Amino acid sequence: MNKILKAVISAFILTVCLIFFQSAGAAHTYTVGFVPEPCYISTAPNGEVEGLIADIWREIAKRASLNYTLREFKDASELKEKVTSGEVDFFLNGINRSSKNADIAAFSHVYHVSHLSILLIKAWNLRFIDNFKAISIAWSGIVMQIFLVFIIVVFIYAHILWLLEKETSMRKGYKHGIVDAMWCVVATETTIGFGDIVPKSLWARLFSVLVWFTGVMLVTLISAEIISEFSTNKINCTIRKFSELKNNTIAVPNVPGIIDTIKGVGAKPMVVSNYKDVYDILKTGKADAAVLYYLQAVALANQAFKNGLDPDIIKNTMYELQWQLGISRSGFDKRLFDEINLIIFDMRGDGTFGAINDKWLSLELR
Repeated sequence: MNKILKAVISAFILTVCLIFFQSAGAAHTYTVGFVPEPCYISTAPNGEVEGLIADIWREIAKRASLNYTLREFKDASELKEKVTSGEVDFFLNGINRSSKNADIAAFSHVYHVSHLSILLIKAWNLRFIDNFKAISIAWSGIVMQIFLVFIIVVFIYAHILWLLEKETSMRKGYKHGIVDAMWCVVATETTIGFGDIVPKSLWARLFSVLVWFTGVMLVTLISAEIISEFSTNKINCTIRKFSELKNNTIAVPNVPGIIDTIKGVGAKPMVVSNYKDVYDILKTGKADAAVLYYLQAVALANQAFKNGLDPDIIKNTMYELQWQLGISRSGFDKRLFDEINLIIFDMRGDGTFGAINDKWLSLELR
């Protein structure tokens, strides 16, 4: 009888302990760290963490019955330090899977690659302004210098031509003769060739060849500057790759890697603290284009569509930002790790991943 009583008491104590430990485990609150990346995961003004990555984590935590608190970090190095020390249990982005990060465990098949994309937004009523900007290059320093050389050459060549035409009708008094000679030089240099005043002597005709060649060179330089400016201001119609951003003003988020990338292609970065400000910058013509993470570019393009503008997105794989859902190896819980991996596979199989992606990529340009 005593043995039976002892067995019952032992079973009761064991059951109570199991219930206690299960309750303690269920009540445990995990710390989940992330580095903000607008549209993917960031803290909204109302304090709620939102974005594609945030939605994926919420579904994982729901299925695994995890209690957690989200904690935002300024950069990946700070997040990595807290994960390594065990102060943060899970991380949602900012730490890539690599041999250098052996002290963290990344879950299988949860990743995101955020390519940089070029966003172009032009309002129809800015076309005239763009054209005016191109024409205004005529008053730029380099064009004015070329034009000044052109005037000086006309003045010098006209005197030479006037002297060479001693026996022709151009040989009038200096006042009238030099005016005719200057008109002849201008018509020759610009290849207009009205034919009302032409050189008649052999030497004057030979000299006209030099006049013509000099004029072609100078006029071509002026035309090239103006045409180049037209091409720059038509960027929204011609650009198709990063190298074509050269010499243009490009709006970019305040991310050192992206800024360095833009400088590397010879463009002038205009750094913005809030990616949403890019819309107004492009709409008003303060920048020629913007370089953003793809999802951000799609969100702004959708806004432009709604306002009757004509946006365009050029995808590119020039720069990548990866996030990996992972767990700290400090106090590593293999059972929980395996459980979450199975949940991730289930989410991919039952279409949950696809539904979340569709929600955030529903702004995809048609």
